[in-house]
Amino acid sequence: MIRVFVADDHAIVCEGLHAWFDTIPELSWAGSVGDGLAVLDLAAESEWDVLVLDLSLPGRSGTDLLREVRALRPTLRVVIYSMYPAEEYAAWALAAGASAYVSKSEPLAALRDAVLDTRVREPRVGPEAKLPHERLSVREREVFLALARGLTPSEIAWDLEMAPSTVSTHLKSVREKLNVRSTFDVAQYAARHGITGAPN
Repeated sequence: MIRVFVADDHAIVCEGLHAWFDTIPELSWAGSVGDGLAVLDLAAESEWDVLVLDLSLPGRSGTDLLREVRALRPTLRVVIYSMYPAEEYAAWALAAGASAYVSKSEPLAALRDAVLDTRVREPRVGPEAKLPHERLSVREREVFLALARGLTPSEIAWDLEMAPSTVSTHLKSVREKLNVRSTFDVAQYAARHGITGAPN
């Protein structure tokens, strides 16, 4: 019997998964929490076989949480179950130790297969392990962080002493690398990752 624990901050998701997992003979419900810090508190002493982890949790960002859970429980299988598109996060999540990445837009059968899949995967290494914003060039990162601070493109041009056309060029590249369509989407991406653009 595979013991499954779910970390998701939407009660309806947890309740729905609980009811659905109960229909699968090979699976046993081990509980759920809706907070990243609670996951860390429970992970070290838990007896879960699989953690189904949402990347958007209060208390701890999903990217940091995955790394910390893997450090606490290196043998725990973690299946990321997220609203965020696979092309943005899947390669990084697998490289960081997740067993699988399932988008919430996929059929439930995809989650079932990921949870039941007990194969051991070799960790992935290389440039694909980086999150999209970690692949920005120095100038692209400056523009990205300025947007995260809430500056408009014209304010960025003034602040970074760039021509407006140069800012537009960097913004286009930033959108492409982050796989988003608009400047607003870039700001939303920064917010999801807790990036404020403030100096460290």
